[in-house]
Amino acid sequence: MTFLSNRTVSPPTEMFTQKLDGTGVTPVPLTNQNPYYVSISADAKKVAFYQNGDAWVMNADGSGALQLTTDQEDEFARISPDETKILVSDGSPEHVSIMNVDGTGKLDLTPTLPASMTNCYAPAFSADSALVVFVCEGSTNYGIYTVKPDGTGTATVTNTLTTWTDLPSLSPDNKKVYFISESSGEGQPETFSSMNLDGSGETVILPNTYEAIILGSNIYYTFYSTALQLNQVYKAGLDGSGAVSLSDGLHSDYLGIAE
Repeated sequence: MTFLSNRTVSPPTEMFTQKLDGTGVTPVPLTNQNPYYVSISADAKKVAFYQNGDAWVMNADGSGALQLTTDQEDEFARISPDETKILVSDGSPEHVSIMNVDGTGKLDLTPTLPASMTNCYAPAFSADSALVVFVCEGSTNYGIYTVKPDGTGTATVTNTLTTWTDLPSLSPDNKKVYFISESSGEGQPETFSSMNLDGSGETVILPNTYEAIILGSNIYYTFYSTALQLNQVYKAGLDGSGAVSLSDGLHSDYLGIAE
């Protein structure tokens, strides 16, 4: 997995990788600083990230950096687990697009935005790279949708959420979607929740976290420790149980996938 940190290393970098159990922390050298929306392929060979308005991809050792877009309108970047595709949300209004890992073959997955929606964003791949989940916003509501990477089969999970919604992730079996939302309105604490793909069974999994993802059979999330006065990366089961910190308690670590 990837995360951002203020750890001091040489040469300086903000991006790090580690194994899913928190071991093997390794710095990722960067030519330029201020990366965000960082993600890594399942084989840990390639990372994708957003930087200064554009999407980038490179090898996890810092070599082979490739700028995928040049319009400075990209708002998100996510690499597929099989490292063949990159998702971005871009444009005005925002659309969800997919491209090859070399930047070719860009395809708009939302050529027509869902009814009553004005922007779509924060796309993510399923664990098998066969499905994409994303969020859209309208003037009074939010929705979560899925689509195949070839642009077919768009389906609505829900379009009736009434508070800010972000960062959807699919469960390993593609039967549930997990997402961040404000608990009861603008400015309120964020929660990490789940629901079935038919929109039923909405359940709060983790309170007070603003960014989280599903990797393997666990949730990885950023939690602010008031005792340490630091952001720390945690791991928990899909039901939120068994939470453990993967950080060292000395530095500010965070996933870097949410504003």
